[in-house]
Amino acid sequence: MEPSPPKHLIFVHGRSTKPSRKEKERLVRAALLRGVERNDRAAAEKIRSGKVKFTLAYFGDVNNRLLRRSGTDAWKWMAKKDPDHGNALCEDGAYYDDALAKALARPTEAFTRTDYREWLGKVKDFRAIDEIASVASGVANFLGLSDELVRRTSPDMAAYLTRRTVGSEIRTRVQEPLREALSQGHDVCLLAHSMGCLVAYDVLWKFSRLSEYRRLRGKEVSLWLTLGNPLGDPGVRSNLYDAHEPEESRFPENIIDTWINMSAHDDFICHDSDIADDFRDMKRRGYVRRILDRPKIYTFWEGSGGANPHKLYAYLNHPAVGAEIARWIHA
Repeated sequence: MEPSPPKHLIFVHGRSTKPSRKEKERLVRAALLRGVERNDRAAAEKIRSGKVKFTLAYFGDVNNRLLRRSGTDAWKWMAKKDPDHGNALCEDGAYYDDALAKALARPTEAFTRTDYREWLGKVKDFRAIDEIASVASGVANFLGLSDELVRRTSPDMAAYLTRRTVGSEIRTRVQEPLREALSQGHDVCLLAHSMGCLVAYDVLWKFSRLSEYRRLRGKEVSLWLTLGNPLGDPGVRSNLYDAHEPEESRFPENIIDTWINMSAHDDFICHDSDIADDFRDMKRRGYVRRILDRPKIYTFWEGSGGANPHKLYAYLNHPAVGAEIARWIHA
């Protein structure tokens, strides 16, 4: 009997300013381990001990550079220097420590709708702004203006979608660890959040469609787990790597076994959370075995700006997200 292939969890982060790679990995691992151990301590220990390899596909230095040049006030959040990227300005990872500690201390049984409503009564609640974003996004999609909306509200994501040099630079950060893992026959869970879902999608399309990656044919990502995923937005999809390909060349082909999508209530980045419907042709053609939209979850994160349902660490800390990762570990 052949030994099972090594498990490898590759994480792709999202948009906005970021701390240094070392600090980002520290924060991600803390939230990830807590979420997994809420369901399965043995699975969490496999990540902690390195039996399940963890790799952060980091492009936060690119985000920070784009946002510093964007004309927004993003520079206000960059109070530290990143020693791995020429001492360029970056976020201070310690800024998140208090909020993260509060989030991780939440009891595992306290992630219900009732808990969420009670919690919102105690924190600054800016969900009305999110609802305005939802309406604006819907109107923009109807009028064909979604590209401009994305450009104004998320300049780093807009640069990824519309500037080829930026897109290539960011995709390379994901391509390298994923190509190595697939080439070595690893059992891969590709975990992506927010803008990272777009980057992961484009990389999967390239690996499965372009001739320079033909050595990866027949290699599959066992689980693609997307969190706070904006791929349901038509304006986003119209700028993906395969958007202008002939119909028969659209979608990543036979490189994903199972795609599970998870969204939080009030998450303004993924208002259209029905990914299975948007990508039904991908499933119909047999390019992926399963696409599943899990029921919406309630996330708990209070930062300096109040409640933020989209926050990565809140997703990773959720028992339902941890359960998906634990199931993959034991599969």
